[in-house]
Amino acid sequence: MRVSLDWLQEYTSFDDTAEALAEKLTMMSLESDVFLEPNELFHSTLIGQVESIESHPNADTLWVCHVNFGNDETEQVVCGAPNVAADQKVPVVQPGVTLPNGMTVETAELRGVQSNGMIPSERELGLSDSHAGIMVLRDDAEIGSVFWDYLKRYWRGLDIEITPNRPDCMSHFGVAREISAIYRAPLRFPEPEIRESEDHITELAEIRIREPDRCPRYAARIIRDVNIGSSPLWLQQRLASVGLRPINNVVDISNYVLMETGHPLHTFDYDTLAGPAIEVRSAYDGETFTTLDGKERELDEDVLLICDANKPVAIAGVMGGENSEVTGDTKNILIESAYFDPTTIRRSSKYLGLSTESSKRFERGADPNGVLNALNRITSLIQQIAGGEVAEGVLDEYPNPISSQQITLRAERVEQILGIVLSTEEMGDILTSLQFDIEGESTDTLEVSVPTFRPDITREVDLIEEVLRMYGTENVQAPRVFQFPMQTISSVDRSAEDRMDELWKGFGFNRTFSNSLVKEEYCYPDTTGKTPVRVANPLSEEMAYMRTTLIPLLLRGVQMNRNRKENDIRLYEIGRVFSANPSAETGADESSHFCAICAGKAAPTFWEDEEKEIDFWDLKGYIQVTLEALGLTDVSYISDSSAFFEPGFRIMVHDDQLGYGGRFYSGFLEGFELSPQIFGVELSLDVIHRYAAREALYQKPSDFPPVERDLSFIVSDKLPAGDLTRLIRSTGGELLSSLTLYDVYRGEPVPEDKKSLTYSLRFLSPERTLTEEEIDRVQEEIVRQAEKQLDVHLRRE
Repeated sequence: MRVSLDWLQEYTSFDDTAEALAEKLTMMSLESDVFLEPNELFHSTLIGQVESIESHPNADTLWVCHVNFGNDETEQVVCGAPNVAADQKVPVVQPGVTLPNGMTVETAELRGVQSNGMIPSERELGLSDSHAGIMVLRDDAEIGSVFWDYLKRYWRGLDIEITPNRPDCMSHFGVAREISAIYRAPLRFPEPEIRESEDHITELAEIRIREPDRCPRYAARIIRDVNIGSSPLWLQQRLASVGLRPINNVVDISNYVLMETGHPLHTFDYDTLAGPAIEVRSAYDGETFTTLDGKERELDEDVLLICDANKPVAIAGVMGGENSEVTGDTKNILIESAYFDPTTIRRSSKYLGLSTESSKRFERGADPNGVLNALNRITSLIQQIAGGEVAEGVLDEYPNPISSQQITLRAERVEQILGIVLSTEEMGDILTSLQFDIEGESTDTLEVSVPTFRPDITREVDLIEEVLRMYGTENVQAPRVFQFPMQTISSVDRSAEDRMDELWKGFGFNRTFSNSLVKEEYCYPDTTGKTPVRVANPLSEEMAYMRTTLIPLLLRGVQMNRNRKENDIRLYEIGRVFSANPSAETGADESSHFCAICAGKAAPTFWEDEEKEIDFWDLKGYIQVTLEALGLTDVSYISDSSAFFEPGFRIMVHDDQLGYGGRFYSGFLEGFELSPQIFGVELSLDVIHRYAAREALYQKPSDFPPVERDLSFIVSDKLPAGDLTRLIRSTGGELLSSLTLYDVYRGEPVPEDKKSLTYSLRFLSPERTLTEEEIDRVQEEIVRQAEKQLDVHLRRE
């Protein structure tokens, strides 16, 4: 969810940078990133005032604008927007600046008239999708100033990841409530000002709730003689700053109050409603209804409807109907503000495949006692902006009021769970700052009244979590009982996952964590050999299947980094993959996998270094070091390109397949909009666990000198070097302590279809000095077995 910093300042005060605020909210469990970063475009765009406009002499749809930048001279800019007018303050992109769409603004002649720059729309600046006209700035914009100074005041904000258990933060006021607690600043909300007429609302409408369990509360107000039109500039820009498109003043105010309070509202054209009653009932099986998006939808009895005397006019909590939409001809409106059962709205939304800003909030849990606050706020703003007469009174059906929950918080329990000692006074101060009420206090306990806007707080442990959020997880020290003296821990005392985690971090890789739910096209059953498992009730088709491989989501991570100009990428993940198995108790098999992907430079380069791109052999080196560190023996690499890799290889341990890797082939990467030269590997941790060393074996270094020999073999160009390496290692026996392939040669005098492989062999005994005769015998046996089994010959030249 996007929030505007300028908008937040209406409800509380904070004197901090956007980056510092984002960090503090993140530590409060509201993960935040700064929206809108400064760039060349914003710094190279100036604010000007259109002093006058003239019709273009050679084009009916163009205007010649004279723009003042705060000096005595004006610049001439040709503009085709229908909303350009004299006295407007506008951004002007200077010649030579490139827009987000790739177009570079130049000084040019347009139909014979010179234009020195461009007056852009919000979409051309990359701020929103609005392209109906140029971006017009507020009156307090400073002429001649850099456009970024204006943007960071009115447009800069935060992108906040709101977890499903925090519906109270799905609004500016909800986020301001958290900020108020962080900075201990006062929280304020505009007091609605409503001028009511003499006509009472009970003479104009009534409410009948047929399903009180599914609609515990429904309230309404009526405003007559409103003037539907464009919203004022401040309102349009407020909505645009959080990604919403202005429509008309009444609809815009409804969206504004939604983003302000977090409470969904709906406005009906009162004159299209039949009869005086608004009825809340369940749909009939097979009943149809056309929603605001023009689609006819078939309903069932799980869907809750808002109806007039004759027909449905809205799907409760999800979307209104085409038959009662507020249009330019609307004069009288009825405003709905209600509280719906979250489960009901969730079922309706999933059944219809229709997710809206309204349903997202209702299905997580709106505030049943915030209904009238939101209703009065929207009524006040509509009367202020669109005029109209507000009927006296409010219709408010609330048969079974929902009250605050009471929870006892014990200081002893806080200490047991968090390991910190806080007085009840300190805990009470924390909870009060978050708008909880303290109904009773002693030296040991607090009696806490949980506000109804916090449906996630149901137990004592939830209150303890609130205390921890405000106290700061970074301030909690590990209890002494968990502190151990420094000691050397053998690698065998850690799991294979821990050792791999340590190794790959040492290689410069970053660990990622991704969702186990993916879309069907990311399962690759033909390649992985796993039948994907479909989720019974998926949240969406994007999360309908359990993953069969870790590769696609890691490649999505590569894509995200590349889109942000990060080209040197090293990522890995350790996680579970799944495949269907009807005979299993759960209907699926699970296994642990390791996956790593790398691209870009092999290492950081300095002024005297030659830059090297990461390649196939770098990846294989990482794998070999890892498997050797884990104590795996008899590992072989078999050339085998799959649907993922070309060239690629399979990794075998004894007779079990450990995994596969290589360079991703270009056709596969096209699906992720990635260019070639990306390398990856996926390993089975179950196989690693089966063969990893169980004991730490210590061997005293030999007191006797080693003997080194070099052997060069002429082999077929198609023979993998690994086959010859394994033969030499097995034939050399205990005396062969190490073996290194250090040269591969093709060319004269080696035959055209052959290659030369040169090995360095190191012989060593822990018990005695080896004789030349012993080494000669082993060497001769290696050569003999190589000729016999692989048809290779010792190179004599």
